[in-house]
Amino acid sequence: MKQKEVRTLIVREWDRWLQAQSIEPGGPTGKDSLKFFFELQDARSPLLDFQSRGRDKWRVIHSWLLSEERLSE
Repeated sequence: MKQKEVRTLIVREWDRWLQAQSIEPGGPTGKDSLKFFFELQDARSPLLDFQSRGRDKWRVIHSWLLSEERLSE
């Protein structure tokens, strides 16, 4: 799967995941994205099978969510 496709699927999964969370006023933060990442890891999600070229996958996902304006820093 191409990185762009994975990014789209991760962002969609994030949007779904957020609906089940109680998020602080002001919107989701990096702490929420880390929790999301750990839940994907715990579930052994195939969404995490992308090439990260040695970068921390959470940081990659976090930057995607930031660029899609899904997080407030």
